[in-house]
Amino acid sequence: MKTPHKPLQVTVYQDVLCSWCYLADLRLDVLRQELGEAVRWSVRPYPLRLHDVLPTEREKRGLVEEVQRAQRESDATAPLLSTDLWLGGDPPRSSVPALAALEAARLQGPQARAFLARAMQRAALEQGVNVSRTDVVFELASRVGLAMNEFSAAFRSEETRRLILDEHRDATARGVRGVPTLVIGGRWMLCGLRELTEYREHILACMGRVAAPRSGSSERLVH
Repeated sequence: MKTPHKPLQVTVYQDVLCSWCYLADLRLDVLRQELGEAVRWSVRPYPLRLHDVLPTEREKRGLVEEVQRAQRESDATAPLLSTDLWLGGDPPRSSVPALAALEAARLQGPQARAFLARAMQRAALEQGVNVSRTDVVFELASRVGLAMNEFSAAFRSEETRRLILDEHRDATARGVRGVPTLVIGGRWMLCGLRELTEYREHILACMGRVAAPRSGSSERLVH
């Protein structure tokens, strides 16, 4: 009788306000369906806007340019991406509240977190809604059917905020510098948006199903 292999661990660092992360998430959804229980996925927060301060005009121009580049990707969702989040009169000051909402939702199960994450991505990145605002967070959480008393307590907890900051510090110490970043099997670190075929190739290589891909400039071994 064969001993079943342990699932491959894939950790995805992302920020819910990042267009590239949204596109990566949609591509990885295909692999979640394909690979099933052979892979254990862990989505971890990595705030690009760590501090509570309004973006400068220069920062907003850079953020708008990032969205415009993402709009040119081949994904069906790419043309739906909007620059309104950064061009409107209410740009997010920090990513931390939105990511804290996702950590609060996670306490109700991975599916609860996934539903809220997708709702927040669509609101922020397609409709230009500032999902770091508390009123927006609660509206979206209610809309996806979360148990609101439990969610509210976890979202407002200082411990949840500290978790985000600790995760950011620890990930940075491990070599994460931006998002999306995948750490596959504790072996490969892939930085930036990749094609679905490349994600698949690296994951299958770490599972021993295909030959290891040749290393590129934006991927490296995890030490």
